[in-house]
Amino acid sequence: MKQLNGYFGKIGLIDLTNNKVIIKEFDNSFARKWLGGAGIGISLISDYVSMHDDPLGPKNMLVFSTGPFTGTPIIGSGKIEACSKSPLTGYWGESNGGGHAGPSLKNSGFDAIAIVGRAKRPSYLYINDGKIEIRNATQYWGMDTVETYNSISKDIGEKLSIMAIGPAGENLVKYSIILADKHGAMGRTGMGAVMGSKNLKAIAIAINPTLNFPVKDIDNLKQIHLEMLKKANNAPFTKEQREHGEPNAIIPREKSGLLPIKNWNEDTWEEGAKKIGAPFYTEELKIKPWPCENCIIGCHRKITNPAYFPAETVGPEYETLAMLGSNLLIDNLKDLVRANENCNRLGIDTIETGAVLGWAFESYEKGIINKDDTGIELKWGSGEALNEMVIKIAKRDGIGNLFAEGITSIVEHYPETKGWAVEVLGMGVAAHDPRAYFAQVITTIASTRGSCHIHGFAEAIELGVTIPELGAPVDQPMDRFEYYNKGVAGAIYQDIQEVWNSLILCMDYYFSGITLNDQAKILNTITGWDTTPQELRKIGERIVNAQHLFNLKMGLIPEREFVLPERFLNAHKSGGSAGKVPPWQYILEEYYKERKWIKGIPSKDKLKELSLDKN
Repeated sequence: MKQLNGYFGKIGLIDLTNNKVIIKEFDNSFARKWLGGAGIGISLISDYVSMHDDPLGPKNMLVFSTGPFTGTPIIGSGKIEACSKSPLTGYWGESNGGGHAGPSLKNSGFDAIAIVGRAKRPSYLYINDGKIEIRNATQYWGMDTVETYNSISKDIGEKLSIMAIGPAGENLVKYSIILADKHGAMGRTGMGAVMGSKNLKAIAIAINPTLNFPVKDIDNLKQIHLEMLKKANNAPFTKEQREHGEPNAIIPREKSGLLPIKNWNEDTWEEGAKKIGAPFYTEELKIKPWPCENCIIGCHRKITNPAYFPAETVGPEYETLAMLGSNLLIDNLKDLVRANENCNRLGIDTIETGAVLGWAFESYEKGIINKDDTGIELKWGSGEALNEMVIKIAKRDGIGNLFAEGITSIVEHYPETKGWAVEVLGMGVAAHDPRAYFAQVITTIASTRGSCHIHGFAEAIELGVTIPELGAPVDQPMDRFEYYNKGVAGAIYQDIQEVWNSLILCMDYYFSGITLNDQAKILNTITGWDTTPQELRKIGERIVNAQHLFNLKMGLIPEREFVLPERFLNAHKSGGSAGKVPPWQYILEEYYKERKWIKGIPSKDKLKELSLDKN
């Protein structure tokens, strides 16, 4: 096989049922078609998983994948992608996380691993220098993510990157997470439950292995790395993120009307935002940056104030502070740090937990559920109620058993509450109100992984972060309340996000000035290709369309499910987005036109153009 630069060209296929590992190789044409990361994930899963395969059954496939940037010194290349059929939505599942897992897997000789079957006993994988072992994890079953990390590290006795699930994943909570190295959460779509369903407690990967993959022009890559380093270091965004991280967004997003308040039903929360956002957050918790590998930003927050210990996992970020804080009217930072630590250790997604509890607190207030159901008063602002419910959900205790199934199942039990169940495709809307930034409509209602804030972060163009390489209309900033071209922007930013999720490159670095031209230049230096920004967009478009085809195969009906939640059809009365409701149907039609989809179904010509017509 011709030398493949930027890759090992190897995927480890792991059958837990039969205790077997085989190696599948791929060539340059496969690499250029799918890049890596999310692209490799959909290419493998779409060929293997059917509509009738239970996401929590042995036939489902769980893929961990890297990209051509992974394992190089390029800044922002430290993440890993986890993909599967989601137990929460029944559709495409995808989440990425940081830490050291991505570079460690790549430098162990694998571009990806794909896991099927179910182990007969609790197990974990040990990966090092081109070898994968399936080992007994019975002694770790029942431990939280931190205990698992510490115990496996001690028992193996070498430096490791460890991706682990907690009790929530073991209990198949449908929005359970995988936590890498105590701070890199693969949070959305329930990838932790898929691991739990396979009796797979953890994946331990040796750091600093001896294998190296070929790079076309390593000397030029080192020079480009220094150029990117200088550019990113000089960016205001980098400096702000390093100092304050995502909590820096709480106060401005409250002001703009983006922040969820009281299950998206209140308009302003100015004093509360000051109590949980930066700079108070940074000063009170005595924050230090906690970077992933090859990161100069370190947006993850390490808490050093001993009054908040034991806080051994990453501190709460914007989405957590918003969904567990402002969304529930909780402004006590100690309660939020504790809830975040509980979620990370037990292994559940803070965004989905906030969406479920937003429904629960409102349903309690309206008398739909009561203390006999919950065991505790679900009063707005109650940190005690929040933390008690987190534990109940993770343990599937009492009403927590229903809540662990997600919003769709909850509404099936309480159909009269649909009006305040804020979800799309069964996944709770993250902390970005589309009434405040109309470009968020598409990622809210038409993301391939369910309602999402970053599966195409088109809000960026309303913040002035454009993509000039791709021309109009995304070469100029857009007013956030203008609706023309928001469907077009939604499609383009979705495509580019899946490029980032396949290279793999942390999206923060786009805000730090690493342009699409830069990304093409880096890719070509690594691989020897002649990729253009336009080709990158086409690859991203292929990946998004392949994911959408998978969802259609799983039973998605776009006309019925790509709908803006009822709560967003009513305008805020005050605040930064008062009186604004996005014309979501116009934006969706514009999106379909840009995609060349007919009522949400890709045209034959589009599929042929993307080389998906044989799928």
